[in-house]
This record gives sequence, C-alpha cells and structure tokens, in this order.
Amino acid sequence: MKTGNLLLTGVALCLTAPAWSDVICSLQGNPTLDFGDVDPFTGGNVTTQVTVNWSCTRGFFEPTQNTMCVHVGNDNSGGMLPRRLVANSNQPPSIPFNVYTTAARVEVVGQPGGATNVGIPINVNMPFFGNRTDSGTVTLYGLLPGPLPGTTRAEFHQALMTNSQVRVREGGLNQSCSAGAGSITDNYTLTAQVNIPDQCQVSATNLDFGTRNTPLTQADSTSTVTVRCTNTTDFEVGLNGGLTGSRQMSNGTDQVAYELYQNSGRTVVWGNLPGARRTGIGQGTGSAQNLTVFGRVFADPNAEAGSYSDTVTVEVTF
Repeated sequence: MKTGNLLLTGVALCLTAPAWSDVICSLQGNPTLDFGDVDPFTGGNVTTQVTVNWSCTRGFFEPTQNTMCVHVGNDNSGGMLPRRLVANSNQPPSIPFNVYTTAARVEVVGQPGGATNVGIPINVNMPFFGNRTDSGTVTLYGLLPGPLPGTTRAEFHQALMTNSQVRVREGGLNQSCSAGAGSITDNYTLTAQVNIPDQCQVSATNLDFGTRNTPLTQADSTSTVTVRCTNTTDFEVGLNGGLTGSRQMSNGTDQVAYELYQNSGRTVVWGNLPGARRTGIGQGTGSAQNLTVFGRVFADPNAEAGSYSDTVTVEVTF
C-alpha cells in the first residue's frame, strides 16, 4: 500500500477592501468666476457667481447619507482674506476680491490650513440598493468690493486657486464643513478673473475773458481741462471749433474771434484733428490730471457792445 504525504509549508490569505468601497465626491471641471468688464470709476461692488456640477458614488458597505464639503484654496499669491486678482503684467496694484458660501456674500469659503476653513456643505443621499450615486450642483459666489484701487491698471486680472478641495464627511447629513474633518476625494482649480478696460473721465472750467471795453483790444485768459484715465491708458485731448466751427464767440449775429492754445506763449493751436490735439501727456495714472488751456480773444475795433459766448467740446481719445 502506498501513501502520499502533502506538506503545507505556508497558508496565507490577504483581504483588502475593494476600491469601490469608499464614498467619492468630485466636481466636474474647473469653474471660473468671471467678473467681466469693470469700469474702475463707477465705485460700486461687483458680483458674479458660477454653478458647478458635482457627483458622488459609494461602495456597498458605505453609508447612504453623507455630507460633501466644497472648499476653496489660497490664491496663487498665497492670500485668502482677501484673495487678490493680479494684472497680466504682474504690476501692482492687485484687486481684492473673495468667494462666499451664499448669495448674501457674508461668509468666505476657505480650506483647512488657510486663514479660514469654512466649506460649503452639501447633503448627499445615495440609495442602499441599485445605483449608489447622487449628483447635483453647487454655486460659488464672488464679490469684488468697490471702489477699486485708484491706480488699478487697465488690464486683464486673474487669480488661480489651485488644489481647492472637495471633502466628504461620512455617516450623516448636515454635518459641519468648518472643522476640517472628512477625507479629500477631489482637487480642482477655481479661476477668478476681471478685465479693466481703458476708461477716461473729463471736465473743464469756463474760459472767461471778463469784461472788456470797446473798441476791443487783445486779451488773454486760461481755463483747466481735467482728465482722469485708468492707469496705463494712453490718451489725447482735442478741443473742437465751437458752435460755429471757426472759434467765434457770438452775441446774436455779432461775433468776435478767439483762439485756444496748448502753450503759454500761444504759438501752438489746440484743435481736434490729428496733429492738433494735445499729445505727449503720457499715460493715465488713475488720478486726475489738470491741463491748462491758454485762450486769446483778438482785437476787433468794430466789435459791438454785448455779452459774447461760445461752447467748445472737449474730446478725449484713448
């Protein structure tokens, strides 16, 4: 009779949880908070918002009710309170803004490890049987407080909040998203952007030659044109020919001639055609710049007594 021997040198069993056993939540894509074109001289707050799709899945053994927390990281300059939009040229000043949890724009969305760790809580309900998923949308609210810095550059400004987190707190709805708890299940980038277009404002004082005797002799006077253009905006200032087109002050049908100049010596006429506009002023700074208009009324022995006036239009080209 023959016998066989089986030698078991080792027995091992390793069981690991399947990859689908976790609760995984994520955002679809990388959202952008776009403030659009903003006039830096308007002074009011600017708001925007972006709505993003989210989805969650769970493993068979994971809870059906969970809380997803959407966080927003620091900007690419490391700031959070506030975050800042930086010009394409990387030149100051940056523009402060922030991202908020609700349309009331009171509570800033943060991230664990940042200046605030507040997140946006979202209840996630997934069925016990069948398709163990849930999905929906979440809205991020942006606020750019006015007035903008006076020297804001006329450029495109942007901030990138990379490695913003989506976290999951398992085992219950309505859990707090301010404690920094929960597992990170997704990272995304939130972009915020604003474009500051070239803008100019203009005002002027009257050019008053006062009261003169007849016969009219030559007289000089000055006025001031004030121009405020956005930082780095190139501009020119033109003065048209008045109501008659030929710079005549009128009193009914009577007229007296005058001229407007760029220099105190009154040798360079200030007009409104290329070559006659006030140029070489430089770029806008965001602050008001005062330009002197040098006026002269010409001698006219035939001028009749009366009150003479004209209206000149100031045109800023930028």
